[in-house]
Amino acid sequence: MKAIKDQFKNNRDRPFSAMVLMVIVLFMSSIVLAGKDSASRKRAARFIRDNDTPGLAHPDHIIFLWLENRDFDGIIHNGEAPYINSLIKEGTLFTNFYAITHPSYPNYIDFFAGDPNGVTDDGCIDIPKFATPNLYTKLKEAGKSFAWYSEDLPATGSKVCIYANYVAKHNPVPIFTNVPDSVNKRFEEFPTDYSRLENVVCISPNKVNDMHSGSVQRADSWIKTHLAPLVLWCNTHNSIFVIEFDEGENNGNNRIPVIAVGESVKRAYKLKKMYDHFSWTKTVSAMFSAPDAWTDNLNSAAIISGCWQKKVE
Repeated sequence: MKAIKDQFKNNRDRPFSAMVLMVIVLFMSSIVLAGKDSASRKRAARFIRDNDTPGLAHPDHIIFLWLENRDFDGIIHNGEAPYINSLIKEGTLFTNFYAITHPSYPNYIDFFAGDPNGVTDDGCIDIPKFATPNLYTKLKEAGKSFAWYSEDLPATGSKVCIYANYVAKHNPVPIFTNVPDSVNKRFEEFPTDYSRLENVVCISPNKVNDMHSGSVQRADSWIKTHLAPLVLWCNTHNSIFVIEFDEGENNGNNRIPVIAVGESVKRAYKLKKMYDHFSWTKTVSAMFSAPDAWTDNLNSAAIISGCWQKKVE
C-alpha cells in the first residue's frame, strides 16, 4: 500500500486514466509476488518431507537382481563381466558387503524375513510353513507392494522345488503362509511398462543365468540383454537397481560384490561401510516408511547411508 500511495503522490498531475492503469499494474504485481512466495513455501515443505529420514533415499521402486556364489574379487574388474563392471561408474560400489551364511537358502530367507527361521541348508521346502513377518507383510502395512520374479518358474505361485533350471532355494516367498501366490511371479510376467512394477521387486534368473551353474560371462550377457533398459529407466524415474549376490564362493569370508544404480544413487562412488543382507532389509523397509526392526537381526542392523543423493531440480 505504501508503494501505491507514493506513486499517487508523485503523479498527481497525471490523467486519471493513467493513474487507474498504474493501480491495476501494481495490484497484479503484488499477486505475482505472493504466488512466488507461496511456491517457495511449497518447495521448502516438500524438501522437508523428502528428508524426513536424513541420509536415506525414498524411491518409487527398488529392484534387486539376485546372483549366485561369487566373491567380490571374482566379479569386480573381471573382464568376463563387462556390463556389470560398467555399472560401477554409473552408481555406487559396496566394497565391504557380506552375506550372512552358507548355503543359498538361508541367505534368501534372511533378506526376506530378517531371520533364517531355522533353515540352515538347501533342502526342499515344498509346503509353506512359516508365518513370521517378512518384507511383503511389512510393506503391505505401509500400503506398499512387493513381488519376486523367477525365471523358469512354471506358474504363478508354484511351490515346486525344481523345474527346468528354476530352483526354489533361490526364491523364499513360496514357503511363507502369509504371502499370497500372486507375489510369486514368473519372470516372463515382468512388465515392459516399468511404471507398473511393484514398489520392491526381486529377480532371480534361473541357475544357469545367475552364475550358479553357468559362467560369469553368460550371466553378464543375460543381464545386459534383459535388464539394461530397466537400469536406464531407474536413472530417470526415481528408482534404484541393485545387483546382489546371495553368498561368496565356497566357505570363504562371504564378502560379496554389490552395486546400486539409480536416480538417487551417487555415481562412481565407493561405499566402504560394512553392511550385510539384513542391512538391505532394514533399509528397504525404512525407505517406504514400513516397520524396519521386527527381528533382533534387523534391530541391530545398520541402515545403508552415505551413497544417496538428492535429485537436483
